[in-house]
Formats: sequence, structure tokens, C-alpha cells
Amino acid sequence: MKTQDLIGLLAQNPMPAAAPVRQQLSRALLGSALVCGALLLVFWGLNPDMGTMATNPAFVTKMLWLLALAVFSARGLLRLSRPGVGAGSTFWGLAMALLAMGSLGLIQSLQASPDSRMALWMGSSWQTCSLSILALSLPVLGALLWALRQMAPTRPALAGAAAGAMAACVASGIYSLHCTETAYGFFTAWYGGGMLAVSALGALLGSRLLRW
Repeated sequence: MKTQDLIGLLAQNPMPAAAPVRQQLSRALLGSALVCGALLLVFWGLNPDMGTMATNPAFVTKMLWLLALAVFSARGLLRLSRPGVGAGSTFWGLAMALLAMGSLGLIQSLQASPDSRMALWMGSSWQTCSLSILALSLPVLGALLWALRQMAPTRPALAGAAAGAMAACVASGIYSLHCTETAYGFFTAWYGGGMLAVSALGALLGSRLLRW
């Protein structure tokens, strides 16, 4: 049987496999998230003012934003894990969520005094934020790519990018327990930059590791 014929046969009715796929990806996600959390506790530590930070409107907005990004990423991951199924509107949704946070950052910076605008975008931890998200995402990305190798993605680079986006969302959420920044511009530039880097890494690794 030719490869394209096999893909067409597998893609005719992919829905019965959806539940096992979700279970396998969920197990990989849960286990690696626990590893990610342990790494944060050991190497970064929790924000000592986390109790106060948790009620900060900027923190709540950031977590809702990360949740939205995670929903889009999970949708794309589930779709791309099955043969012959495209990403749909996944990456448009991710782009719109990033644009929304960028718009909040722009509004916030326009309302601030001119001499404090750059600080809203750079914060006090710009040197480490994106790198920290990248480092924390590696166990999650590795686990998701391993799970995807047990499936049949026919768009390996896109599947890897979706895995990277999901890993970055998990890592960003966990890193938020350490981060003290509260500016929307900072979230856009450095959380967003970390997420794009992990997605690019996922696409690169996926193009090589998920071919079949």
C-alpha cells in the first residue's frame, strides 16, 4: 500500500482514536508539568509575595491569557496528532491572543509617563525571563514529542510547533509563580518571546523526530 493511500485510510474516520490520543497527551503533559514545577522550586523558587501577587489584576490577566493560549495550543496538538488533519485556526488564535496582550501593553505604556514607558516593556528581569521559560519548557516539550511519536502526525513541523506552544504555556504558567513583573508590555515581549522560541524549537525538532 502506498503511503498516501495509508494516510487516506487512516484519515477517513479519525474520531474513534481521539480519546486515547487525549489520554496519552494528558499523561505526558501532567508528568512533565510536575517535573517543570519541581525544577522551578529547586532552581528559581517561589515569589515570596505570591499571596499578594495572586490578587493583582495584571497577574490574573496574565494567567487568563496563558489559559487562552493553552486552549488554542491543545486544540492544535490534538488535531495535528492525527493523520491528514490540519491545524485549522490554531495558529491564528495564538497570534490573536499575543496581539491582544500586545494591545494591552501599548495602552498601558501610552497611559504612563514617557520616561517610564521603556521600563514597562523591559521590566527588571528581561535578561532571564525568556531563557527561563525556554529552560522550563524542555521537559514538557520532550514528553509531548515522545507522545506524538507514538501517533501518526503527517505535518511533523506543525505538530512540533503546537507541542512547543503547549510546552511554553505550561512553563510560562509555572514560571509565573516566581515572576514579579506586572506590566502587560513585559508579558508580550518576554513571555511572548520565550513562547515563540519554544515553538520554533518544537517545529525544528518535530520536522526531524516526527517523520514516519
